Amino acid sequence: MRLFSRVALCFGIVGTAAGTLAWQKTVLLPDALILPGVRVDGEVVRAENVDAVVHEHAQKLLSRTVLLKVDGEAKPVKTASLAELGVTVDEARAVALAKSYGHTGDPLGDMEAAERAKNGLIDVPLEASVDASKVIAMLAPLKDELDTTPASARLDLDNRTIIPEKNGRSLDPWGTVAAVQRAAVDPTVTSIDVPATSFPPRVSKEVVASIDVHAVLAEFETYFSRSGDQARRGQNIDNAAHKLDGVVISPNEVLSFNAVVGDRSEENGFQKSWEIFKGEMVEGVGGGTCQVASTLHAAAFFGGLDVIERLPHSRPSAYIPMGLDSTVVYPAVDLKLRNVHAFPIVLHAKTEGNKLKIQLLGASKPVKVSFAREVEKTIPWSRKVEEDERLAGNKVIVKQHGIRGYRIKRTRTEVFPDGTFKKESTTDFYPPTTEIYEVPVGFDVSLLPPLPEPPTDDESTTAPAPPAAAAPVACAGDCKHADNPVGDVTYVDAPGTHTPVAAQTDPAKTLTLTR
Repeated sequence: MRLFSRVALCFGIVGTAAGTLAWQKTVLLPDALILPGVRVDGEVVRAENVDAVVHEHAQKLLSRTVLLKVDGEAKPVKTASLAELGVTVDEARAVALAKSYGHTGDPLGDMEAAERAKNGLIDVPLEASVDASKVIAMLAPLKDELDTTPASARLDLDNRTIIPEKNGRSLDPWGTVAAVQRAAVDPTVTSIDVPATSFPPRVSKEVVASIDVHAVLAEFETYFSRSGDQARRGQNIDNAAHKLDGVVISPNEVLSFNAVVGDRSEENGFQKSWEIFKGEMVEGVGGGTCQVASTLHAAAFFGGLDVIERLPHSRPSAYIPMGLDSTVVYPAVDLKLRNVHAFPIVLHAKTEGNKLKIQLLGASKPVKVSFAREVEKTIPWSRKVEEDERLAGNKVIVKQHGIRGYRIKRTRTEVFPDGTFKKESTTDFYPPTTEIYEVPVGFDVSLLPPLPEPPTDDESTTAPAPPAAAAPVACAGDCKHADNPVGDVTYVDAPGTHTPVAAQTDPAKTLTLTR
């Protein structure tokens, strides 16, 4: 038995020695730096071409395009290469791995690797990874375009019906990263379904059906024109009011005017009209929405709602008292209101002819509200004169009428059924509106009306109108026969320019309103 064991051991040593010699012959030869038959991404490689093959296959993978679809929709929202989607390939690792087979230092293991390579069983895959930050950056504009906010159910108060709610949608960035990763490792993938989350609004039609709207908490009316260049502004007011009508504000919910009305675009139903931009009247899309926001703010003010966010205009408005207005600019400047009452409130916004009326409807009227305003200071306006070579003679274009600036104190007093009350005061500032004239080249500016004198200390709380002789005469056409009290100058209002009303030029020092 011992003799047999020794013989077997002897043969084992001889066999191992022979295998070692075979391994050394395979591995140590210069042309065997990469084992014969080793593949990278399906292609046989050699020492002299492995880098080129890896790079070629990596570029082929990265240049592969895929279609991005949302919610299984047939129409793709974007076509992009894997490289554009943030996919990268570690080429150096693939080359190193191809060169490592047969060089581990384990004779038997390396012999086995050599045999597997010869039989085509060693194929080094390309390792693709995804830069999540690039996927998220790519998805950002798609989210801006395709994400939708949920729309709560609302009341159609005129027809006494309920408009059902709509779920919101949000594209999932991290789910998209995972989908791109799957596409990178599976060459059969030609499209990526961008995952999206659907979520319901706060108010369902069942909730709306149970709301009590028999009481008017507050209401406010403003008026506007539909004639001439104001026609499209009137249509914008119609559009914004329609979007507010029937909206439900649940207890403690914050209403965002911009979120409800949406962007001021032609796609959202708004038209070009005159609006204030950087202190001047310009033509933009959505002019008139500020009047809707101001009317809503006034109704909410008298309805006892908390005003979370609100900015006054850059000048007094012709359609609403100073202190009750609210300017809005999508998406940066908003009007936000919180329902502090214990019951839901429904907005009823409607236009009839030239009147906009907004009501707050609910179960009861829990508070009586007063608005008090005091003009604390007036500031004279300045003037800007622009020469226009298209003008001749003494014809002057009034691009913008000057309006004094005002600092006002506004106070809200709330009186509750139990006799308690709450009073709060804030300050609004309306900067002076620059007077802008367009004049012919070389025009004698001394012919223009004098600027208003700054108020003295004892007059700083009054707002006197400028002298009658200082007011430029606005006229239609070429003004050849206009009555011009200041020199021989004819004044023409530019498109979108309107002579200020008394509420802007000569506001009452104090004003009190109660609802």
